[in-house]
Amino acid sequence: MALDAATAKEMVEKLAEDRAKYLDTLSRAHDVLAKALEASVSGRPPPKLTPEAVRQNATEVLRRNTANTLEIESLKKSSTFSPEDSDSDDNESMFAQEPLPKEEFDEAGLKKYLCEHTWTPSEKKIVTPVLKNEQLLRRTHIFPVTTGPVDDRSHLSHYSIFDVGNDGAPLEIRRADDKPVSRAQAIWNNIKAINADESRSRKAVGRITIVREPSPLLFAALHYTQSPHFDMGEIFGMLVDDKNKAESHRPFSADHRHQSTFIFTLDFFTVIGDECQPDAWQMSDEEGGPSESHVPLSRCSSVVALSLSGPPTRQVKNKARRAEQKTGYIFDPFAPWRVLSIQSYPDWKHSIDAHTSARHYVNGPEAFLITLRAEFKDAQKRLLEVYNRISELVRMPPNFMFSRLARDRLLFEDEEFTFSRRYFWAHQSLGIMNENIQEMIFSYRKVFTESVWDGSSKLIWPGDESVSSRYANWRKRMKSLRADIETELHGLEEIAVLNTEKMKEIKGLRENLFSGTSVLESRKSVDQAMITVQQGHNIKLLTLVTIFFLPLTFVTSVFGMTNMNPRDSFRPFGIVTAVICVPTYMLIGSLNTTSGVQFWRQKTRQFFSFLGRIITSFFLFFNYTPEWAQQPSNPQTDPRPLAQRSQSAREGMAARDQIPGLPTSPTGTPFNRRPTLSPTTTMEASSLNNLPRKSTHASTVRFDDEKYDHDTGPTHLIRNLARGDHRKTGSWGTLN
Repeated sequence: MALDAATAKEMVEKLAEDRAKYLDTLSRAHDVLAKALEASVSGRPPPKLTPEAVRQNATEVLRRNTANTLEIESLKKSSTFSPEDSDSDDNESMFAQEPLPKEEFDEAGLKKYLCEHTWTPSEKKIVTPVLKNEQLLRRTHIFPVTTGPVDDRSHLSHYSIFDVGNDGAPLEIRRADDKPVSRAQAIWNNIKAINADESRSRKAVGRITIVREPSPLLFAALHYTQSPHFDMGEIFGMLVDDKNKAESHRPFSADHRHQSTFIFTLDFFTVIGDECQPDAWQMSDEEGGPSESHVPLSRCSSVVALSLSGPPTRQVKNKARRAEQKTGYIFDPFAPWRVLSIQSYPDWKHSIDAHTSARHYVNGPEAFLITLRAEFKDAQKRLLEVYNRISELVRMPPNFMFSRLARDRLLFEDEEFTFSRRYFWAHQSLGIMNENIQEMIFSYRKVFTESVWDGSSKLIWPGDESVSSRYANWRKRMKSLRADIETELHGLEEIAVLNTEKMKEIKGLRENLFSGTSVLESRKSVDQAMITVQQGHNIKLLTLVTIFFLPLTFVTSVFGMTNMNPRDSFRPFGIVTAVICVPTYMLIGSLNTTSGVQFWRQKTRQFFSFLGRIITSFFLFFNYTPEWAQQPSNPQTDPRPLAQRSQSAREGMAARDQIPGLPTSPTGTPFNRRPTLSPTTTMEASSLNNLPRKSTHASTVRFDDEKYDHDTGPTHLIRNLARGDHRKTGSWGTLN
């Protein structure tokens, strides 16, 4: 990553601040020595000069300078910094004390590692440009030796590497080179060794390595130097996987690196910065740079990992029934540690002040969580930038309230469906961002449960306040750190709420666009229908004109033959013309109306029916019946007309009694025989004759080719039976 003006200014201010603190520390040390000399002269016991006193005094000066206060404080006054900003305890036992083991790598080993290591598919996606470059592997110096832009864009990479001593203070590593070197070479010089200088009395108990936008060669260098402590294949796979995921310490894993490492990966989206380019393995926009109607986005990802060194301190049993590893190992949170952060963000929004010399870390988990908090904060900046750019893309133009053309442009879709495409992309992009935010928060809260924070967890950083004063101090700092991380997560949730509200707004704009476009299309459809109707009238007129001249053309073509005598009279021509044209015109005129079409349809049907009867009679005269004139042979078909097949109810029941083969009762009465009406029933039915008759216009339904009157029913049947009128029993007597 290139060093812009703001970053350079921030670094200059930081250097000036460090210089002032250094001079203040020397000044305080001078004062202590002067007082010691004065005490020796006066006979009083001299004050004890210790590193803690000097460090405490320097911290007090920094606090007073921050508050813009020039009053002189006593050397015995303790610092009032918060636990996060500095070490509030003067006992170095509160911090991790055991130094990291010595490590040193070289370029020859890196070349050999590139050639001999078995790379996984995920790793190959990242380091393929290096593996395919055989010329690069044959060079004496594998890293670029000159400063300035290079082909692999490693000159845009940025790094921050800190060695943390046993006092918890991080000291940024900036190795002095004899001559200017490339950015990739500078990063390699700082990551290739740790505690390699035997002459240095201050040994590192922790190492923080942050590399931003590394090139494929730098990815390979990180893989080479960090693989003894981290499963770099897993880390590279999580970078490529495009998912938010957390892998806590896995004490029952067969790989010892999984037992001592904690990995958290973040994956979301960012706006591609100027002169930035996403990596080949990252999904990014295909349309190029930014424009008025386009926002260039890219997926971005980072990994924050913690590794605890040294021997395990506890052994736990695996209670899973199908577990392959029956025992696991837990590592001391205050063991020597390493924090690795790889950030692949094609933009300029990196935070470089997450770790400063004013902070003090009691152990590796605290440095890991502070690094993770900085990543959550950067995620807020990037996601909020995406939200703002999408909001600008769908925002109404400034002249919307005053320009009709601007309103029509947003209300009615153009030929390229510009706004439909824009609203669809914006709505779906915000929805995907919300899913990504929820996945990020869920991954964090799934792992960092309450038991992790209070120390009751058996697998992740065990040890509560009752273990020792060191653990009590650490848990106290963890509470403050947890509140800070929850604040950052709350900021992510607020961005998700903003995205949801913007999605509703975009949905309204899209519905308005669809409504306006639908109205416009309906108007066009009406206009097109009117044109179609007009064309139909024109075609009809043309048809009528053609039909008008058709009989005339026929007559003239007949009388215009060359073999006819040209001296004949025109009377036959006129008669034929009248005989042919007048009926034709009358037929066409009648067919042009609905009643005329129905009339000729009926006459045509009658004509063909009459013709069929004549032909049938002709064939019957010769005792031949054609197949189309034969009646279907159905023994149950009653040849009588429909009007003659109607029966009364009593006739129907009498007919049922005459059906042979029906089973009878012991008295000889068929089982299905319906009982006849008793005299009492007949008298009761007779009394119903005085009831008013219902309308004969009642609704009816057809049943077995007869009509059933809903308004008659059984009562009307009984009335008619009492009268002895079988013709008025309705369809109750027509059942066969």
